[in-house]
Amino acid sequence: MSGEPTPAHLLGSWSADPVLIALLLSAAALYLHAARRRARAWPVRRSAAFLAGLLALAVALMSGIDSYAERLLSVHMVQHLLLMLAAPVLLLAGAPVRLALASAPARPRRALVALLRGRPGQTLARPAVTFVPFAAVVCLTHLTGSFELTLEQPVLHQLEHAAYFWTALAFLAPLMAVDPLPHPPGAVARFSWALAAMTAMALPGALLAFSRSVRYPHYIATARALGRSALEDQQLAGAIMWVGGGLALFALAVWMTLSAMAREERRQQRRELHAGDAQAAGR
Repeated sequence: MSGEPTPAHLLGSWSADPVLIALLLSAAALYLHAARRRARAWPVRRSAAFLAGLLALAVALMSGIDSYAERLLSVHMVQHLLLMLAAPVLLLAGAPVRLALASAPARPRRALVALLRGRPGQTLARPAVTFVPFAAVVCLTHLTGSFELTLEQPVLHQLEHAAYFWTALAFLAPLMAVDPLPHPPGAVARFSWALAAMTAMALPGALLAFSRSVRYPHYIATARALGRSALEDQQLAGAIMWVGGGLALFALAVWMTLSAMAREERRQQRRELHAGDAQAAGR
């Protein structure tokens, strides 16, 4: 692939990964099958969000974005945001665990409930636990030599992408609280943890944006071949991660906070209604 990365290059040029295609299609088929099995109609917006999350993964890993990610750091950073934010948020918005509980047969449902109530579910429901690997992956891969190493080793590069996606998914799941994880954090806690995630992404982003030297020599020749300055492209990449990622996380933080406040208000209304009914019955 040659030439300046236009939108047509980034989104119109695809490479087929049979394993990834099989995984994405299987996930879509299982989700849609479960949605049809549900006794009551499953919200279309949930299905659309989940399928959009799968599409975000496909765009990140098989479109021209993946091809150009090895040639321009700015495109690579767009790929990282798709893996760390867009895909996890959309997939979680699809409420796959809630759907599984509503559609699965009795025995698998009991097993899933036991998993959620057991130690694994209790652990994953704590942002203080899931934030650590998320922040570590974001900072260590961008601030150490491991990033340069992954550019030369395809297997390590794939492992890096998997780490971005799965740590982000685990961290965001209790904050979004779309699925019934135990003890979801309150509004203030959700906003605070989202700000912490913004900080974790801002640190490497700011370093790249204000650096006066190229941190990843791999991109010197590839950027020059496209008529780009590797340093200027690195600064753009830092801005994408710092500003773009920060704005996306802030918008998500506001949504999560408002959702938590609305949920708590509904709970309070139900408590007041039950208290009123009990008082009326006692008279």
